[in-house]
Amino acid sequence: MSQETGKFTISFADLERPTQIVEKDGIFIGRLDSCEIVLDHKAVSRIHASINFRDGKYVLSNLSSSNILTINGRKIAAQRGDVLADGDTIQIGPFTIEVGRLEDEIVLIVESRFTEHVPKKTGDLAPRAVPPRVQQSSEGVLKVFWSKRNRQKEDWGTRLRPTEKPKPGKAMFNWRPTGDLRRPWRFGLFVWAFLVVGAVGVFAFLRYPQSYAPKPLSNPHAATFENSTIANRSNSDSCTTCHTANEPLENACIKCHQATEFHASNTRAHEESGITCTACHKEHQGSDFDITATAIASCAECHNDYNKNTYNGRAVRTAHEGSYGYPIVGGEWKWGGVYREVAAAIPEINSSATGDKDEQARLSREFHTIHVARLKAPAGIKGDSNGLVSCSTCHNSFSPIDVETPKATCAACHTTAAGATDRDQRFGAVSANCISCHVQHPFSGGRWSEFLTDDALKRRRDAVVREINELNSK
Repeated sequence: MSQETGKFTISFADLERPTQIVEKDGIFIGRLDSCEIVLDHKAVSRIHASINFRDGKYVLSNLSSSNILTINGRKIAAQRGDVLADGDTIQIGPFTIEVGRLEDEIVLIVESRFTEHVPKKTGDLAPRAVPPRVQQSSEGVLKVFWSKRNRQKEDWGTRLRPTEKPKPGKAMFNWRPTGDLRRPWRFGLFVWAFLVVGAVGVFAFLRYPQSYAPKPLSNPHAATFENSTIANRSNSDSCTTCHTANEPLENACIKCHQATEFHASNTRAHEESGITCTACHKEHQGSDFDITATAIASCAECHNDYNKNTYNGRAVRTAHEGSYGYPIVGGEWKWGGVYREVAAAIPEINSSATGDKDEQARLSREFHTIHVARLKAPAGIKGDSNGLVSCSTCHNSFSPIDVETPKATCAACHTTAAGATDRDQRFGAVSANCISCHVQHPFSGGRWSEFLTDDALKRRRDAVVREINELNSK
């Protein structure tokens, strides 16, 4: 075992699964079959957690923002982690994982603790007899009142008369309302109003504590900078830059994030669904919080079979049937193409149009135009004589067409190696994520720049600047 590779011994105490030994730098825990530890339960996320071997230590990281992960009864926040020690107990849903350390080896014993709570039956209770209310008759009340009324009495100060004698003159100037006959507010109404408002306030504080005491802004929004390529000004830790009385928060995002190489416009699919900036990007989570990380996590949280919400009448589902890779479905090549606004930032697509005979031919042309002779082949991947991606980079044979090799070559570009510093940091560490392939903000000059040739990069940046100028001129 090398110094950078961990050794995981995984045993299932009460599950009919064999013990397995895995030697790699990290493993995943979740519902997906691709995980090393598969926990099939609705309280477990598809990729719930990971255990990575770093510098002789095994680090547990929480990759789920919707389900709970605890270690020794202590909750681990989303995108956070902790070092595992001998005797630790990990709790994920109804599963516990006991941890043991033997030098550089870690032993994980998985045990399920399914419990079902069946409510007790209660017998039908006979309705309690409620005596009829005693109605007091008001018959003769007015007769008694008028019989005792004496207009000659000088009883000033009673409940039915003013507290002082009227002054000479017209009654319309001398009459003063006393409110004696007005029904007063019951004291109980004030008590109930106080209790209801207090309960709502307590619930709001427990459910949305950031509204009462928000955490600091993230460093990009708190800092002061100049000449940014994605923003025309810095926020400098100001509240009123984003929060105004007469405009929604998203307007402030769009006004600020307009620069030479960036425009805060969504893809058409998200615009039609009503998705705004704050739906993906969360703020007031702390100075070291990564806003981009929340956006990546929100993709999987929204596009999920368990999400029953609809967006302008559209329902969402788990993307790609829970996997990713070369677009082969049922043995046939399937690709939906790029959005129109994304294609506007890739001039090669339109310049290579030759009158496609059908829709499949158009999609194939777009796919190969984006990749062939436009990208530099990454390390370890075969390129042409100029080091660029060619047909043989992905396909070892063409009759029949090789569809297995592209699965590996796709991953070479659309994932990030652990510890790599020269790759687009929006890519998730070790594994791919949604933005590894999909573009949310199409008019951005910094996407996958490390793979583009110099000419392709210049053409893309010129196209982005042109599109941004047209958007700003409207």
